[in-house]
Amino acid sequence: MTAFKLISLKMRMATEDDAYLPAYDHTKLSNINVCPTWGILRYSHHKRMPGTVRQMPLEAGVAAHEAFSAIRLFQYMTYGEQSDAHAQNVEYHGYRLFGAERYSQIRSVLSPSATQRTNLINYTLESLESSEFYDDPSDRNRTISNISESLIAYIDQYDLERYPIWVRDPLDPKTDVGIEIAFDVVVTVRWTDAAPSLSTSPLELTVRFTGKLDGLHWNKDKLIVIDEKTGAKLDDNWLAQWILSHQLTGYCLASTTFTGHQCDQAMASGMRLPIGRIPHEGIRRETVNRHNIMYEKWANWFVETVALENKWKDNILDAPMYTHSCNRYFRTCSFLPLCAADDMKEKEQILEEMELDEWSPLHD
Repeated sequence: MTAFKLISLKMRMATEDDAYLPAYDHTKLSNINVCPTWGILRYSHHKRMPGTVRQMPLEAGVAAHEAFSAIRLFQYMTYGEQSDAHAQNVEYHGYRLFGAERYSQIRSVLSPSATQRTNLINYTLESLESSEFYDDPSDRNRTISNISESLIAYIDQYDLERYPIWVRDPLDPKTDVGIEIAFDVVVTVRWTDAAPSLSTSPLELTVRFTGKLDGLHWNKDKLIVIDEKTGAKLDDNWLAQWILSHQLTGYCLASTTFTGHQCDQAMASGMRLPIGRIPHEGIRRETVNRHNIMYEKWANWFVETVALENKWKDNILDAPMYTHSCNRYFRTCSFLPLCAADDMKEKEQILEEMELDEWSPLHD
């Protein structure tokens, strides 16, 4: 193994002229590391097995995240800089997040005679109930009722004034705000692939890095990325995975790039499903800071993962199988029939019968 020595890590906003560059988001990068066969097949080739069952954790997470967006939009509506431009901007982002018809329905539950807490709960739960999520008899934990109870506990611990929403230009009715905000930046990494005592030519990688931030806020005079998580447990083991998370590190780098303000803080915001007997224990928010060494480690991970994809993308059936991940989160990997096929002819047939299902964080 040779040493990775970072020379420079530069980011800039992507333009239309950069569309030819390959794009990588954290989900794609992370899953390639979980298993190259799984990650490249699903997120590079956009394949999935036909007839797969509902992915309830994913579906419940999507529904909850839409509700988190409603909470932030309520926060921005209530505590943003009150003006005609602000009111128009609230409408603009309401339509962006939920669509015109659905947002009109969500907005209609607000009442001038109700308390702020009641309005926020009704506003949030309407976003959940008007979503595409529905209960499945096989899953007693991820239900509309349980998600609603968790969201009420989340709201009761959410300080609407503590972390103001980031706003690019308060005078622009269509300005960016830090609610479910997508980013598309160009990353250029330059490094040497040898020990410092050896003389080698620098290597360079230029690609796009894309993603979507749940929340971008001000923590007094500093930017902070808040990433929402749902899960069954929120103990210290849950926290440990976010202390060094490349996901949050990459989000900080991207936030610095498209805001022009340094962002070295992130928060993992967890909500338990179901909430449990003691509601306040089902909500956890932990701030984790980022620093230069973590940015260098992120660059190393980024470069190594892109190289892994490039090595196997055009030869997916020969890609390594990381068999420790054939069972993830108590569910068998959907690609197991492909990997377990007796010969290459059978593998090729299964691959040919797979469905195309492209996903991108830049899609609305």
